[in-house]
Amino acid sequence: MKLVVGATGLLGGKITRQLLDAGQEVRILVREDSPSKQLARKGMATPAASLIEAGAQPVYGDLKDPASLAAACHGIETLITTANSASRGGNDNPETVEKQGNRSLVEVAQTAGVGHFIFISAQMADRDSPVPFLAGKAQTEDLLMGGDMPYTILAPNAFMDVWVFLLVGAPVMSGQPVTLVGSGARKHAFIAMVDVAAFALASVDNPRALNQKLILGGPEALSFREAAGLYGEMLGLEVEVRSVKPGISLPNLTPSAMAMAAAFDTYDSRIEMARLAADYGVTLTPMAAFVRQAVQQ
Repeated sequence: MKLVVGATGLLGGKITRQLLDAGQEVRILVREDSPSKQLARKGMATPAASLIEAGAQPVYGDLKDPASLAAACHGIETLITTANSASRGGNDNPETVEKQGNRSLVEVAQTAGVGHFIFISAQMADRDSPVPFLAGKAQTEDLLMGGDMPYTILAPNAFMDVWVFLLVGAPVMSGQPVTLVGSGARKHAFIAMVDVAAFALASVDNPRALNQKLILGGPEALSFREAAGLYGEMLGLEVEVRSVKPGISLPNLTPSAMAMAAAFDTYDSRIEMARLAADYGVTLTPMAAFVRQAVQQ
């Protein structure tokens, strides 16, 4: 039995569906008051009901309620967690999810004898990061690497589906200018969410993946400005790009997301992926292909 925590998120939903399509028995952790149906209307979630209808077995609980996690972890061979607070807010924040919630999940899973814990982290996770989201991810990595439970840490670069679409695609496709924090010229190996899901699936029942941390990126490093150029090229229009200074809020971004948006302009992240992608049998999605699919939907 496989357990997916965060199954109603975009990435978790993709992983759950792929596991089900592969004939796996899948359990999903679902909140009693899950907002997934409402968020799905905005393209921000996977409806819990659709996963249950597809064959996933729901167990009701919450990362913020440690007592609810024991039933979810009972009898689980492989646990995959994509749960995060990046696009949430309120009671779902880096302290309650990335730090406290993930700690509870790791501890309960280890007590329950989970055979393989697959954790979706982030490439820039660092205990000393000024971004609480990234500091919390690093804390969970340390827990796993310092424990006895077999693990795989997948540390992807920024998702095209989230950051490129949120900061570039959504405004372009609604006829609005693109507003970036800082120059928007730093280059990052953005990765498509479907490719991260493919690495997660390729790690299941794979001895090669045990006790490994895999840094994941796309096949090329591009900037947000170059992404805007691709959208303009695909749509046949000139895209206006504006810059704001760090600390200025952007619409529809949580404080955690704002911190991440500002952080992107402080570093470049190029990742050589050819060998790792070949080893795990994953065909990486170029940015141009992602943008083309986005504008055709």
